[in-house]
Amino acid sequence: MDNARGKHGPDCNPGTSCASRNDSTSATRELESIRERALEVLAHYKKNKTVIRREVRKEYASAIRHLEKERAQRERIIKDKMLTIDQLEARIESLDNEVFGLRSRSKLWEHECARISDVYHRTVMYYSNPGLVEVQLQVVSEYTDALIRFVRAHKWDKDTVIMAQRYCDSIYTKLRELVREITMNPLEDTSLASARKNTDAAPLDSETEK
Repeated sequence: MDNARGKHGPDCNPGTSCASRNDSTSATRELESIRERALEVLAHYKKNKTVIRREVRKEYASAIRHLEKERAQRERIIKDKMLTIDQLEARIESLDNEVFGLRSRSKLWEHECARISDVYHRTVMYYSNPGLVEVQLQVVSEYTDALIRFVRAHKWDKDTVIMAQRYCDSIYTKLRELVREITMNPLEDTSLASARKNTDAAPLDSETEK
């Protein structure tokens, strides 16, 4: 047994246990193996990291291009809408100017119509003045009163009575016709206030068509 202990391998140094040296070599080899595996894992990780970065960059670049395309399309749509809005605003301004012009002309026509209506109303009231009829009837009544006073002061024969009766019937008939004509021709309100009231009450074209 002592002989066996005294035998050493070629790598053994005197004074060092062969078992200790074997354990140290084994540990060194194991560490080297771990280091190599770690380097392989790290290299694989770096490779995968590069690939992943490239793929992510590629994917994001595609998404960015898509978003930029959508943004350009939206900007073009917005630009078209803004152009349409500008055109509509210009049209609205033009219509406002037209409406203002029409209102101005309408005011002028309103004043002219008011003037014509006032002249017409005064003309109608002048010729439809009841005083004109009353004056004429007063003249007839006064002539009749004077004639009554005249015949009362004198004597008359039968022929005069017949003639007076004939004229009386004729005058009575004409007076009744006078009253009937006045009744059949009532005075219409031709004042400006009445004309405006009738205009406001008149239906619009669309309501008339309905």
